[in-house]
Amino acid sequence: MTTPVYTSPFTGTVVTPTDVSYYALPFSSNQQLYWPSTVNGQQVPAARIMDCVASVGSLYIALPAADQGTVGADILFRNRGAVAFTITDATGGASVSVPAGVSLYFYLSDNTSKAGVWQNVTFGTGTSAADAATLAGYGLAAINGKLATTQNVIDITSTPSITDASRASTYVWNSGLGNLNLPNVSSITPGWFIGFRNSGSGALTITPVSPSLINGTVSITANPGDSGFIFYDQSTANFVTVGLTAPSNVTFTAETFDVDAIVGDTLNLVSFAPIIQTYISQSSVRTTTLNVILPAITQIYVLVNNTGDSLYDISFSITGSSQPPLVLGNGAIATVLSDGANLYPLTQSSTGLYFAANGSAAAPSFSFNNDHATGMYLAGTSVLGLAAHGTEIINIDATNLSAPLTTVTGKLAATLTAVSGGTFS
Repeated sequence: MTTPVYTSPFTGTVVTPTDVSYYALPFSSNQQLYWPSTVNGQQVPAARIMDCVASVGSLYIALPAADQGTVGADILFRNRGAVAFTITDATGGASVSVPAGVSLYFYLSDNTSKAGVWQNVTFGTGTSAADAATLAGYGLAAINGKLATTQNVIDITSTPSITDASRASTYVWNSGLGNLNLPNVSSITPGWFIGFRNSGSGALTITPVSPSLINGTVSITANPGDSGFIFYDQSTANFVTVGLTAPSNVTFTAETFDVDAIVGDTLNLVSFAPIIQTYISQSSVRTTTLNVILPAITQIYVLVNNTGDSLYDISFSITGSSQPPLVLGNGAIATVLSDGANLYPLTQSSTGLYFAANGSAAAPSFSFNNDHATGMYLAGTSVLGLAAHGTEIINIDATNLSAPLTTVTGKLAATLTAVSGGTFS
């Protein structure tokens, strides 16, 4: 069989193939190109401009037979995908790789053989998945060949190490009391920012490295449910938040709990603890103390035991705290300060009665504006102490009702108007 010669009977030169201007070629297997004048069926024509997208690696596109084309025939291959492919001559030789995003221009300079001689020039580069992936940095990702903003969400239960590389990350706190320490401003680049959310049960304290401030203060507190972004302000070398709800006027929340409707001995209020809490009994079926768990946040509570039953108490404690619970008996009303770790009763009363903290000789429960070390305190169960200048002077002990004892530390002095006075010691 002889190879046909495509020459013009008028000029004696090779006939110029019919031109196909453009062809889009998505391919997942090796491809052979054919001159448009000879292409048939499912064959791929050698168009002047070809947009190629390879779905897998290590594929090639073979150029058409050079001896069937004319010198000067040209093809522009543009790799529009994310995978490189190879261009070979018609015999599989002289391969040239076309990286993702690159365009190569081929033109035929010698058609005396099937392989021929094809020259190529890097025509230019364009946007591609590979280019975007190369350009992507913190807060950016390559999606379908284009740059898109992104967030790296990091769930934490302990204090993380936050650096310049943490840019555009969002930290989600999932524990009790915690800390978020910001990096030194000398180690971060302009435009640095992170996001945060407190999804835990305790307050999250966010602190920059001194002397930098955040929102004009040395630290801020994010309570459970709070979230926002922290930006580095290069002009002041400080940090500011965006999206964090600013403190507002106190809104008192209140709720009444029926202790008989609570299953078990524990009521968990970590996710939401009303400021005013009233406990009642509707059916009088409870027989054991109800333990109420409060969140580890700074808050003031008004707690009321209005169950009408003295067989059990209502106790309150902060989640994760080792402090003994605060116990309220029937009829007790207490105003309590929580600092996130401990509960401090501010006032405690019960239907016309007042309950104070135990106090001590150095800090009596009942003292005076001008002398905090003089007053009355509970020296022990059934023992009343009177102190002056931080020292117990009188001790009234009724632990043994058959022999109550009053102890006076110091001398007793008396002045009588009827008789000459004296001193008792």
